[in-house]
Amino acid sequence: MDLLAFSEFKSGRLVPISFHGKSDHAFIPNPLPPASVSNDRFWPLLLEASKKLERLSVKGDQLPDVNLLLRPLQRREALTSNSLEGTFVTPQELLLFEAKDSDGPPKGEPGQRDDWREVFAYDFALRTGCEWIKSGQNIDLQFIQKLHLLLMNASARGQEKSPGQFRTTQVVVGTDRRYVPPPPEELRNSLANLEIYTMAPPTELGPLLAAYIAHYQFEAIHPFQDGNGRIGRLILSLCIYKWLGHQTPCLYMSEFFEKHRKDYISHLFRISTHGEWNDWLEFCLKGTIEQATASIQRCEALEALRKKYETVLGSSGGRSLLLLDELFKSPFITVVEVKKKFDVTYRPAKAYLEKLVAAGILMEMKNHYPRTYMAPAIFDTAYN
Repeated sequence: MDLLAFSEFKSGRLVPISFHGKSDHAFIPNPLPPASVSNDRFWPLLLEASKKLERLSVKGDQLPDVNLLLRPLQRREALTSNSLEGTFVTPQELLLFEAKDSDGPPKGEPGQRDDWREVFAYDFALRTGCEWIKSGQNIDLQFIQKLHLLLMNASARGQEKSPGQFRTTQVVVGTDRRYVPPPPEELRNSLANLEIYTMAPPTELGPLLAAYIAHYQFEAIHPFQDGNGRIGRLILSLCIYKWLGHQTPCLYMSEFFEKHRKDYISHLFRISTHGEWNDWLEFCLKGTIEQATASIQRCEALEALRKKYETVLGSSGGRSLLLLDELFKSPFITVVEVKKKFDVTYRPAKAYLEKLVAAGILMEMKNHYPRTYMAPAIFDTAYN
């Protein structure tokens, strides 16, 4: 690690270590909360971000089923958080893969790519974390370890990285050792401080700023052998959900971080090297506004599309009309799913879907087994 990159204003201390037989230094972040942050600078941005989040929350509450908005947002979060780590899966691949097992992460299916399983597992861990919070669980170290276990157990390469266990060896970030997190013997103190913060974030900064501060601290500690970036962004979403008291977990930041990848990485690094907390928080608030605005627009577009389809089907839509909500949760559907939903045989299930094809809502996908249909307009609105 380049010691010259760290100024006198660094937000932690450097300690000598030995890594693979060579001398180096590791960075240990100062305990939270940071002393150099004041929300006075952020009032205009904070006010705008709060208004956008409130409007988004109201939008979700107005829907007949909040999952019509929530599931596309969560899947987008899973896709973009993994792409930040170099795991690229298309929305269509994820949705088709998800249809094979909607109850939990697939377990080592032969012939399936680990990439698909890892993105699926992120989405599953995010939904599970939301349920845990809804049941009253706190975001403590045990909570974080359980999420990591869910995330890493889904693939063979993840199972080799001590799922759910804090690391006992030194790790580095980047092939050039651009950043070296605390040595394992320092983890206990750093994690204990982080847990105190996540259990009772400081009220004077406000919950949104506190969540972004906790995100930096987690990434600086880098407590796991692998998966720190993904689990850190997952925890950020859950902190915002819990600390802001939202009825629906509707803000996800990975899409903004992916769009501004270099700035995201640079801002985190500059907190360590120069103590630039304020620049990081301003960056995150601008991202909050951008993501909330995009989600509101997507929600409104989905609402308009749903009303259009209800009009097209009319009162004679019957069970085909009932399938609409399922399509807005996931724009891919199989005849097998319809059979299970309505407890009917293959022939009537296919007839319900063909009625949606005739209405221009569905199209059959070629060369897919079991027989699969797609709602292209819903897919494009939710995922493009």
